[in-house]
Amino acid sequence: MRLLIAELLKLWTTPRTTLGLLLGMLAVVALGTVGMLAAATDEVRMSQTILDDLLSFAAVSATFALIVGVLVVTWEWRHGTMTETFLAAPRRERVVGAKALAAAAAGAVLAAAAVALTLAVAYVWISDEAAVDFGAVWATVGRLVLAGAIWGVLGVGIGALVRSQVAAIVLVFVWFFVLEPLLRVLIEGSDYLPGAALQALTEGGDDVLSSAGGALVATVYAIAAALLGTLATLQRDVA
Repeated sequence: MRLLIAELLKLWTTPRTTLGLLLGMLAVVALGTVGMLAAATDEVRMSQTILDDLLSFAAVSATFALIVGVLVVTWEWRHGTMTETFLAAPRRERVVGAKALAAAAAGAVLAAAAVALTLAVAYVWISDEAAVDFGAVWATVGRLVLAGAIWGVLGVGIGALVRSQVAAIVLVFVWFFVLEPLLRVLIEGSDYLPGAALQALTEGGDDVLSSAGGALVATVYAIAAALLGTLATLQRDVA
C-alpha cells in the first residue's frame, strides 16, 4: 500500500507531465466532439447514434492512458531515480506492481475525464427530445473506464521492457497506428491483436470479439506485458 501511495504521489507531483497529458487529451476530445456534432444533421443529433459515435471517439483516452503507463516507468530510468526507488523498496516486483496499479488508476481517471467532457459538450448540443438510451450510455462509460485502466497497465509493461522513454513511446505509436492497422487489413484473425481487442471493448463489438471478449483479451495482453516487464526489471542491472 505504501508503494502504491508513493507512485500516486509521483504522478501528482509531476504537474507538467501529468497536466500536459490531461490537457492534451481534453483538447483532442473537445475538438473531435465539437467537430462531429457540427457536421451531424439535426436528425442524427436526435438519435442515439451520435452519442455512441461521440463516446467511441472518447476511447482516444486509452491511448493517453497507455502513454501514462509508459512514463510511470521510463521517467525514473530517464532521470536516474530508479536506483533510489529500488534502494527504498528492494522487492522490484512490488515496485512494478505498484506502478501498474497507479497507472491503472490514472488511466481510469483519464477515461472518466474524457467521458465527462464528451457528455458535457453533447448535453449542450443534443436536444432534450433526443432518443437516448441511458442504459447503453452508462455501459459504454464503464467499458471506457475499464479500457483506460487496462491500457495503463499495458503501458507499464512496455515501459519496463523497453526502459528507454523515447523508444517505448515510438514503439507504441508505430505498433498501434501503423503496424497493427496494416496487419488487420492483411491478415485474417487479427481481431485478437491488442488494438482490435481494445476496440471491441470500447465499442461493444459483435463480430469476432464481443465487448467481454475484448476485455478478456486486452487484460491478457496487459498482464502478460506487466509480467514480462517485471522479469526484465528483475534481471536488469541498476547503476
